[in-house]
Formats: sequence, C-alpha cells, structure tokens
Amino acid sequence: MVCRKEIVSFLNELFSEVNIPDFSYNGLQFEGTDEIKKIVAGVDATVQFFDEAKKRGGDFAFVHHGLFWKGGEWSRLDRYNIKIFKSLLNANLNLFAMHLPLDAHPEVGNNAIIAKLLKAEKVAPFGMCKGNPVGFIGKFEEPISIDELKSRIEKNVAKINTHLDFGKKMIQTVGIVSGGGWNSITDPAVYRGDVDVIFTGEIQHQGVTQYRDREIHLISAGHYATETFGADAVGKLIAKNFNLPYEFIDLPTGL
Repeated sequence: MVCRKEIVSFLNELFSEVNIPDFSYNGLQFEGTDEIKKIVAGVDATVQFFDEAKKRGGDFAFVHHGLFWKGGEWSRLDRYNIKIFKSLLNANLNLFAMHLPLDAHPEVGNNAIIAKLLKAEKVAPFGMCKGNPVGFIGKFEEPISIDELKSRIEKNVAKINTHLDFGKKMIQTVGIVSGGGWNSITDPAVYRGDVDVIFTGEIQHQGVTQYRDREIHLISAGHYATETFGADAVGKLIAKNFNLPYEFIDLPTGL
C-alpha cells in the first residue's frame, strides 16, 4: 500500500513544468482513503466513472476533466451534486484532475503522445489557450499524402469524424491540439504557412469558413477519443512508480 500524499506529491512534481493557467481547478479534488491499493484513470469525472472505479477496486483516480471549473463553481449542494458526493464517498475514492497541463505535457500529454503515434517529430508549440500553447506542431520526415495521414490517424488514434478537405494533397506539418482545439486555426503558425493540417477532437460550424479561407485541412476524431492517451499514460506511470495495479476505465461519450 502507498500513502495518498506520496502520489499527490508525485503528480504535483510531474506537472510542475506545465503549471499553466486553466479553466479548471487542477489537483486533488476529493480525499478518499489514505492508503492506496489500486490506481484507475479515465477522461471524465462522472458518477458512472466513480461507480465503475469502486467495482474495479480502485481507490485513487486520475482524470482529465474533473469536477470543479472556474466560473462554474458549485454554489449549493443540490440533488445532482449530492449524488456525485455520495458516489465518491461510497467508493472512498481519491480524485485527482489535470486539464490543460495534461494536454501540454511534453512526455505524457495527449498531444505529445498523438504526435508520436502519427510518427511526427514535435518541432514547435502550437494552439494557444489561456495564453499558453497546449499542443504541438508535428513534422514528418518527408511529405506524405493527406490520405496517408488519415490512415495513420484511423490506425493509431481513432476513427475520423470530420475532414475539411481545403488544403494541399501532400502535407508535411500537422498542428495537434486534442479535444476542442479547432479554434487553433487562429494560431500565428497557420498565418505564416507553417501548418498544413490541424488535427483535433471536434469542430464547430463557425470554423468551417475559416479553414476554407485559409486553405488548410482540419481532421477531427472526437473530443473523448483524442483525450484518452494522457490520462492512461499518467495512470500507468503512477502504477509503475509505486508498484500498484492499474486499470483504465474507458467510458466513451460518442463525441
């Protein structure tokens, strides 16, 4: 068994290099048992996730999307919040959340892992959010076709939801921003012509004309699907460091 504070200290140190402003309150969000026997990880902090963590014997959970968001703070313990609280309490589950720093981390972050899966070298930061880049520009050793990139995405990342086919047939650089990174079309690197494709999780209607006007591809593969990698990598890292069992709890949203 491992003490909770040891794991919390380990995670705080891991993310100290990417301690950037965020929309969420990151870190330990709920204190459960002090003695940790099993690590679980997932994308979203939900009652379904907490209940599943209990079933699997998890007592320390690492997630990407936590419970507490700036501007959306709990103002009362209504019946929905009580349900969340009861589920966590019933599981005696520690909950640790990390949002933008998990996207931006150069080793265990969503975007760094996706770049590696696509066989692209990280050459520059990309995708400003809250004043800091959370993604990367990946560069392929040689130009590849847009169809080859799509094949790599579907083979190694997730099924493609949308392709805005407004760019060149041969590409060499891809701006990678997991989740809701479609608005990185405004990044200065796009204006300079340093990015041929943006790969993200989702696209909104108002982005279509921007991609068309700038003659650049957008490929999306789902907000959830593009953000499983970091949480899983961190969960495995905790388990390895403290010699604990681990499971990733996969609860796709379909979006």
